[in-house]
Amino acid sequence: MSSSSEFRLAVLNPKGRDAFLDYTRGVGAWRAGVHAPINFHAYAAATKGAFFDSPEALARDDRFPAVLLLIRHRTFVSLEAARRLKQAGKTLLVSWKECGPYQIAEQLGCATALQDYAEILDLADGILSPTLVPPPRWGWISVEEFRRKLRFIPTPYAVDLASWDYSLPVENRAGILVGTREFLTPTRNHLRALAEIATLASELKVPVTVINGDKRLGMRMLHSLEESFPEASLHIVERPLTYGDYLRLMARHKLVFHLDRGSVPGQVAGDALLCRTLCAGGNSAVEKVAFPGLSDDGSGNLESIYANLRRLFADKTFYDAEVAASQSLAAEHLSFASAANQLERFVAEVG
Repeated sequence: MSSSSEFRLAVLNPKGRDAFLDYTRGVGAWRAGVHAPINFHAYAAATKGAFFDSPEALARDDRFPAVLLLIRHRTFVSLEAARRLKQAGKTLLVSWKECGPYQIAEQLGCATALQDYAEILDLADGILSPTLVPPPRWGWISVEEFRRKLRFIPTPYAVDLASWDYSLPVENRAGILVGTREFLTPTRNHLRALAEIATLASELKVPVTVINGDKRLGMRMLHSLEESFPEASLHIVERPLTYGDYLRLMARHKLVFHLDRGSVPGQVAGDALLCRTLCAGGNSAVEKVAFPGLSDDGSGNLESIYANLRRLFADKTFYDAEVAASQSLAAEHLSFASAANQLERFVAEVG
C-alpha cells in the first residue's frame, strides 16, 4: 500500500515537553535525542507532517490545514488551543494524549475538566481514538454527532520503511522479553506476568529478560523473584535503555510477553513489529490488529495463548508463519502508508 497524496497532518501537544519536529522530508533512521516516530508523533510522521508544541506557531503555518490536537490532563490548555485553531480555520481532530480508558477517567476527575472536555468535543471536527475503547461522550454533543465524528485509527509503525527494520535472523533470537516494567501501575499486571512467565520458562527451558523501571524498589522486587525462575535464566536490565538500544535488545528475543490490561494503543506490540518478532498476552489495539491469536482481553483465554507459545518455541515453521502473518496485517492496517490513507479519508469526511 502506498500514498502519493499531498495530505499533511500536524499534531499538537500544547505546552508539552516534546520540541517541534518537522517530518516533511520523511523519517530517517533513529537518532539519539530525537523523539522516535512512534505514538502520536507517528501520525505526523506517517503523513510527512509535523509535531508542534505551540498552537500559535501552528495557527500561522499554512502547510497544515488539518491538526490533531492532544487533550492533556490540564484540559484548559487543550481547550484554549482548540479555540485558537478553529479561529485560524483549521480542520480539528482531537485525541486524549493519555488515552487508555482508566487514564481518561482519572483525568476527568473534576467538574472543570468535564466542562472543558465537553467544549472540546463540540469544537472538534473529528475525534480520533487510537484504542479500541473509545473516549466517553460528554456534554451537549448528541449521540449521533459523537458517532459521526469518532474514528478508530491505531497508532502507525514504520514497518514499511527499511531504516526501521530492527530484525535479526531467527537463528539469532532466543528467549522471552517481558514487555512491562512497572510494578506499581495496576493495569500493567507486571507481577503476574513475571509469575506466569517464570512457570513457562521452567517448562520451555528458555531465558527471560526483564527491564527494571522502578529503580531500587524494582531491583529489590526482581531479585526476590529470581528464585521462581530456573537457575541463571532471568536476565535483569537494571535501568531503561535508549529507544534504539531497547529495540536492539527486543530483536534478540523470539517473543515479547506481557499481561497489560490497560486497553492502551500498544507501543510494546508496535515495537515488536519493528523487530519482526511476536508479542503475546496484552489487550492493546496494536496487538488486537497484528497479533489476534496471541492477544488477550482478560476473559480467561490465556491457556490457548500458552499452547501457542509452546508451539512457537517448538516449531520453527509455525513461528515463521506467525511472524509473516503479523507483518502482513501490520502492512495493511498499521503501516505509515496505511495510516496516511486512513487519516486523509477521515479528514475529508469530517472536514
